[in-house]
Amino acid sequence: MTAAGPRKYDNSRRQSRGRERILEAALELARSSGNWNWSDITFKVVAERAEVSERTVYRHFPAQRDLHEAMMVRINEQAAISYDDMDLEQVPVVVDRLFNSLATFTPRATAQGIPPAAVIAMDRERNRALRRASGGDDRLAAVLDVLWSTDAYERLALSWRMSTQEAVDTITWAINELAAGAARSGSGADASGASSTSGETATDAEASTEA
Repeated sequence: MTAAGPRKYDNSRRQSRGRERILEAALELARSSGNWNWSDITFKVVAERAEVSERTVYRHFPAQRDLHEAMMVRINEQAAISYDDMDLEQVPVVVDRLFNSLATFTPRATAQGIPPAAVIAMDRERNRALRRASGGDDRLAAVLDVLWSTDAYERLALSWRMSTQEAVDTITWAINELAAGAARSGSGADASGASSTSGETATDAEASTEA
């Protein structure tokens, strides 16, 4: 009876290490693939990289979406990115962290397909945070979303040959100029009536297509 406790603890710790090993293997594949739809990061490939069986991967992540969600959470944790209570002044800080995180991934050179559901869900969370930070102005939120997107970073890195810091400085300057212009024109909740009130973004449309 007394040995049951330690064995249970050791088993829990072993499971935690196994989950971490699988998650890190999936992230290594994501960083090297240059592909944000993650269609090539299958359970079989992850199992081979982690040197475990596919059955072990399924034990920790019952579905592909579970693995993708865990990957997105870990990417944001490692980059110290949070959208909770983000205001307009904090957007450049988040962009800095995002671009430095993206710099650890292989840039893509061609257009991608529909991203996985976990990426779409994270985009929706980011869009909601940008709307709050922009005082409900969809136009301002949409432009901010474009400025700090993966596409923007990769465009600056690949086409303009900018370093990560140069890309951060460029987007930070653009965001500050945009925010200053919005403040001068009184843009915000009152101006949002001129923008789309549907609240649907291209990401939402992609999600509908995927469904």
